[in-house]
Amino acid sequence: MREDIQCLRGIAIILVFLFHLSPSLFPNGFLGVDIFFVISGFLMAQNLTRSELKDASGFLNFYYKRFRRILPLYYLVIFMTVIMVHLYLGDFLWENNNRYSLASLFLVTNQLLIAVSLITVFGFLGFSLVMEKFAFNFMFLRLWQFSAGFMALFWSKVNRNSQPKKSDTSNINSLNNPITKEGLVITSIAVISCCLLPQKIPVQTLRPLVTSASAILIGCESSDFKLLKSKTLSYIGDISYVMYLVHWPIIAIFSSSTLHSYLFCILTTLLSSVLLHHLFEKRYLKMEWRALVPFVIALILFNSYLQNSIRRHNFWNAPFPEEQQNIIDKNKAMLPFSWTNDSVSMECFEDGQAEYFDKGIKFAHGSCPRGNGTTSIMLIGNSYTLSFKSSIRNSFHDNFSDFRYISLSQGYGFYNDSTVSRRNMEIFREQVELHKPDVLFILSKHSKSLQAPIKDNDELLNQMKENIAFFEKFTDKIYILGSHPVYRSNFLGYFLQYIVNQPDEIESLHVNKHASDYQLRNVKRRFSMINCTKCHFFDLSHVFVDNDKYLTFDRNEMLSYVDNTVHLSSVGVKMCNPVIEKLAKEIMDGM
Repeated sequence: MREDIQCLRGIAIILVFLFHLSPSLFPNGFLGVDIFFVISGFLMAQNLTRSELKDASGFLNFYYKRFRRILPLYYLVIFMTVIMVHLYLGDFLWENNNRYSLASLFLVTNQLLIAVSLITVFGFLGFSLVMEKFAFNFMFLRLWQFSAGFMALFWSKVNRNSQPKKSDTSNINSLNNPITKEGLVITSIAVISCCLLPQKIPVQTLRPLVTSASAILIGCESSDFKLLKSKTLSYIGDISYVMYLVHWPIIAIFSSSTLHSYLFCILTTLLSSVLLHHLFEKRYLKMEWRALVPFVIALILFNSYLQNSIRRHNFWNAPFPEEQQNIIDKNKAMLPFSWTNDSVSMECFEDGQAEYFDKGIKFAHGSCPRGNGTTSIMLIGNSYTLSFKSSIRNSFHDNFSDFRYISLSQGYGFYNDSTVSRRNMEIFREQVELHKPDVLFILSKHSKSLQAPIKDNDELLNQMKENIAFFEKFTDKIYILGSHPVYRSNFLGYFLQYIVNQPDEIESLHVNKHASDYQLRNVKRRFSMINCTKCHFFDLSHVFVDNDKYLTFDRNEMLSYVDNTVHLSSVGVKMCNPVIEKLAKEIMDGM
C-alpha cells in the first residue's frame, strides 16, 4: 500500500474521531468520511484495472476479498459493543440498542431506506437535499466521491505517462505550467486542514473541496511531502478500520464533558485499536477461505446467541440501589411523551376529517369536551401543541365553548420552509377560517431555518406577517409561543445514565444560556419585527433560567424537564403552568 494513501487514511480517521469526541470544537471533522470514500474509489478502480472480471469466479473472488476485509472485525466489534452496553449502561437505554444491534447483524442501519424505495426519483432527490443526515449515510449519494477516486487513478496514470524525459526538461520554461505538483499538494492539504477549524463551514462548500483535494493528493503520488511520509500517520492509517469501528462505541458509552473522560476515550480507543489490529485483524486476513467462512459464520452465531440472551436471561439486569431505582422509575414513567399518560388529554377525541391530511403527517387533530363558557379556543402547530394542550385546557377551568387542536409534522403555524410545511400552512388557514376561534394559540418547536441570518425583504418574515394578518381576520386574539432552548435528542436517557454512573458531572447537562440565546438570536429578532394588533408572543424559557443556565432537570427531585424526543416532560410542562395560567386569566378577563 502506498505510504501517502495510508497517511491520508490516518488523517481521515483522526478527523472523524475528533468530530465524534467533540463536535462543537471540530464541527467539520465528519468530512473525514468523504476522504475514505475517495480512497475506496481509488483502490477499487486500481483493483479492477489489475484483475480481469471475465466470469463468475472473478466476481466472487473480488467480493470475497471485500467481505474478508470487513466482516470478521465488524461482527467482533458488534459482539463486544453489545456486552459493554448491557454491562455499563442502564436498562433505560437498552430498548434502542436491542433494536439496532439486531439490525446490525444484517447490515441494516437506516429504516429510511424502506421509505425511499417507495417514492419517485424526483421525490428522492428533494428528500436527499432536505435531509443532510440521510444524504450523508445513503450510499448511492456517495457515488460521485467514488468517481473522484476513479479519476485520481486515471489522472495519475496519464500524468505518469506524459512526464517528459530528463533530457528534455532543461528546455522547458516553468512559466508554461505555473501549477506544479508541489503547489497542488500544499493547496490540497490546506483545504483538508480546514476540517480542523472550530467554525462550521457550509457543507455544500467544504465537501466538494475536500473530495477534490483528496483526489488530487492521491493522483499526485507525492513522495516528497513530509506529512505524507509520516510513519505515525501511516501506522494510524494501518489501524484506521479498527479505529473507525471501535471509537464511536467507546465515546458513546464513556464520554462526558470532563478532561479525564476525553483522555480516557482517546487512550482506550488507541489501545483497543492497536491490540485488535495486531491480535485479530492481521491474523484473520491471512486465513484461507476454508477457515475464514466458518469463522465468520461462528461470529454471526455468537452474536445471535448474545442477542437472544440479553432478551431472556436475568444475568444482564444489574440491580440499582433503591434510591436510584425510584428516581429511574419516576423518570421512565414520563416516557414516551408528556401527553401519553395524561388522563385529561385522553378525554379529547379525534375528528374524522382525513381529507385535510392526505399530503401531510398528522400527529393529532380533534377537539375536547365542550366547556361552560362562550369563548372558542383553537391550538395549531406541531407536536408542541400536544405538549401544552392539557395545560392550556386546564388553565381555563372549562370556561370555554369549543376547544380544538391540530398538530401536524412540520406544522409551524405561521410560516413554512418546505413542501410539507407549506401544505400544512394551507390546512391551518383553512381550519382557522372554517371554525373562526375567538382565541388562537400557535405552539411550535420552530424550524432551524429561522436561525438563518435575516435578509432584506426576508421571505420567512414576510410569511409570518402575511399569515398573522390572515388569522386576525377570523380571531380576536392570537398567542404565539416564542423561541425555546434546543435540547439534545434522547436527553432523558443521558440524564439517567449520568445519575447512575456520573452523578458528579450531572450539572453539565444543563443548557448554556449564552450559547442557546446566541443560537436563537435570529429567531427572536424575526419575532420582534412583527407588528400586529391582536397577536402576542409569550416566552416559556425564562421559567428554566438559573444564572447562566437553562435548567434541564429538578435538582431536588432529580426529575428531568425533557423527554427523549426534545419535548418537555410532564414535569417540564408543569414548570410552565404559572405562565399559561396567567395567559388564560388575561384572556378570560378580556373576553
